[in-house]
Amino acid sequence: MGQINIRTVEMVRSIRDAHYEQLKDRSRHERILFHREKAGRLHDRLFHQKNINQPPAPSRPVSG
Repeated sequence: MGQINIRTVEMVRSIRDAHYEQLKDRSRHERILFHREKAGRLHDRLFHQKNINQPPAPSRPVSG
């Protein structure tokens, strides 16, 4: 199986630079809202992904 090469430093710099360009003329309050919204979307995506990978809960107690 081939090895995957992820250039993390370049990826982080690219994201940081893009965020700087988007936020450079924004107020402190607007920057905070931006980051809260991004964090909320990530949280929702991760929570949804976690729930997809879990088997459904039993609808009634399992006797054993």
